[in-house]
Amino acid sequence: MNTMEPKSVHTYLESQAADVCAYDVDVRITDFPVSPNREWLYFFALQVNFAHHEEWAHGGFQWSGTHEFKGNNKGVNWGGGSDWAGYGGIGVNNTPFIWERDRWYRYRVWRVDKDAEGYHRWIFAVMDYAANVENQFGTVRTKSQSIAGAMVFTETGYGVQCDSPTARVEWRSPCLHSLNGQSTPHRIIANYNGTCSNPSNTNQGSLSSSPIIWFHETNAKRLVNPDTCIWAKSAG
Repeated sequence: MNTMEPKSVHTYLESQAADVCAYDVDVRITDFPVSPNREWLYFFALQVNFAHHEEWAHGGFQWSGTHEFKGNNKGVNWGGGSDWAGYGGIGVNNTPFIWERDRWYRYRVWRVDKDAEGYHRWIFAVMDYAANVENQFGTVRTKSQSIAGAMVFTETGYGVQCDSPTARVEWRSPCLHSLNGQSTPHRIIANYNGTCSNPSNTNQGSLSSSPIIWFHETNAKRLVNPDTCIWAKSAG
């Protein structure tokens, strides 16, 4: 089956913490097509859903045909938004982010303050561990003052064929911040969206429980079923 549609690999980070005001998680892209079709979309994102008003916001790396390749580095732009900021969010840094394969980065989202209209402002940022440099890429705003849950996802789609080359991403060490301090999610749940055929074309799984590391990949035979718990505190 060679249907053209989006392919997404989602991991839900479930927590029992209240008053969460920030989330961190590491990301590393380990495989990426050498010469991808410029009509494709690649998205590696951290999404947070808020405690009130059924709000959401996400931000992350997004590559599309408007950005050039630079050797093994990939130029990507801010690709986030929220209910109250619209797709694309409110830009902080309009310079495309350049990431390298096999290099760890830290996603962060945190609450800053209220704006003049009374909305809470949240900043999404990415830190390059090797260079020890953090760049802020987008701001979103919400009515809610806390995060109810988080999800990380890898997405290829919008014209991608199911026999396309592999995109593989590793995630590690998720951390949430609340008034009671820092903690890890209570459990991590695997899920998928827009797969071309089941059980192929997307996959994810746990690599380690201490530290917590798991992977997403496309163009692969699925080993983990949807709604599977791939990490829980009781596991390690």
